[in-house]
Amino acid sequence: MNGVSEGGTPRSGMLKPLVAMVLRLLATMVILLAIYYRMPVRQGSMWSDLPWLGLDLLLFGVIVGVQVPLILRAKYPVLRSVEAMSLTVCFYLVLYARLYVSISAADPHAFTQLLDHSNALYFTVTVFATVGFGDITALTNPVKLAVTVQMLLNLIVLGVVVRLLFTLGRRSIARRAES
Repeated sequence: MNGVSEGGTPRSGMLKPLVAMVLRLLATMVILLAIYYRMPVRQGSMWSDLPWLGLDLLLFGVIVGVQVPLILRAKYPVLRSVEAMSLTVCFYLVLYARLYVSISAADPHAFTQLLDHSNALYFTVTVFATVGFGDITALTNPVKLAVTVQMLLNLIVLGVVVRLLFTLGRRSIARRAES
């Protein structure tokens, strides 16, 4: 009934919802990246976008909060939780990339190179993935602190948010199996 066999493998009836989820997720990511790349970069002070970061983090929390009931009510909760995790991580990465583009525009010496949208997204992903190739690094103490905050929030996003969304999907399946 839940689209997953007792062994946890997908049933053939899940192909259509899986394809729909992938298409929704791709469309959402394309829209999010299009907005990110079209977003103008202001030449204000280095911290002129700090209020926007707070608003973006609040919006991130709202997105996570909205996902919880959607997962619990979903016909395929594990698929919905995978979609929610992907959406929230993508939004989180774009949020920080936007901050780094703004910082770099305000202070061209904040990083080892001037960051455009692509380089900022690349830097954000390498910090998130803890790869840190070293080709782009923060040079000033305020920017190093901003990157440190991102690293700490990465732990929260990976350790709490992603786990919460995945656990909700699994528990929803377990509850349905009991009833």
